[in-house]
Amino acid sequence: MNGKFKIVKKYVDEYDYYGLLRDGAPDDEFISEALRISDRISEDSTIEQIAAIISDVFHLAFGNEEHPEHYLPVAQKIWSELHPTA
Repeated sequence: MNGKFKIVKKYVDEYDYYGLLRDGAPDDEFISEALRISDRISEDSTIEQIAAIISDVFHLAFGNEEHPEHYLPVAQKIWSELHPTA
C-alpha cells in the first residue's frame, strides 16, 4: 500500500466511524473507504476538499448525511501529514 493510503487509513481508523473498531470490528474494517478516499485525494487537494471526499465516501458506505465540515479535523490531520513541510 502506498504512503497516502497508509496516512488516510490511520486517520480514518482513528476517527472510527460508529465506533466499529472500538466495538471489536477487525482492523481491516475501513480499508475500502480509505482506498476510495486516498484514490481521490491529489497533491493539490485542500483540507476542505479532503473533508468533502471523506463525506462523500462515508455517505456511500454508510448512508450518513454528515456535512463535510464534520470531517474537517480528520481532513486537517491527513493534509498535514501529506504536507509535512507546509
